Amino acid sequence: MKIIIARHGEAETTSPDGTDRSRSLTSKGKADVLKMANFFKIGFKITKIYHSPYERTTNTAKIYTDILHPERETESLDHLKAGQDMAQVCPIIREYSNSDTILLVGHSPDVSVFAEKLLGISGVGKSFLFSPGSALAINVPREKFHDGQIIWFVCPDFLG
Repeated sequence: MKIIIARHGEAETTSPDGTDRSRSLTSKGKADVLKMANFFKIGFKITKIYHSPYERTTNTAKIYTDILHPERETESLDHLKAGQDMAQVCPIIREYSNSDTILLVGHSPDVSVFAEKLLGISGVGKSFLFSPGSALAINVPREKFHDGQIIWFVCPDFLG
C-alpha cells in the first residue's frame, strides 16, 4: 500500500476564536497545497483521504479532494488530531489493498513520528522535517505497517 503522509499547509498564527484548532490556511498555505496536489496527480490515483478535524487540515484536505478526486469520500478522523498517535489509523486503513494509495493529512511532529514508525526507524520524530505543506510517500505492506520504503519526500518550495 502506498501512504502519503502530508502536513497541512501554512496556517495563520491565530484564529478569530483564539483556539489552535480553528486556525485557517494562509494564502501561501493554499497555494502550496495546490502545488502539492498537482504533483501528486502525476504518479498516484488516490483511493481515500483522511484528515484531522482541525480547520487547517480540513482546508488542506478539501484542496486535495478538489484536485485529486479520490475514489472514496474524504473523511475526518479524531486519530489525526494534533498530539495523537497517527498509528491509530493503521487498523482503519488495513481494509485497503496493497495497490491502494491513502493520503493522510496531519500535524507536526505527529507526521514525522508516524513516518519513522512506517519505515522502521526508531526515533522521536526528528528524521524528517515536515515544513508546512510537505509530504512523504511510502510503500508499506498493510499486513504489518513496518519496514516501508520511501518513494519520495517533497516540500512545496521545491516545486517552484
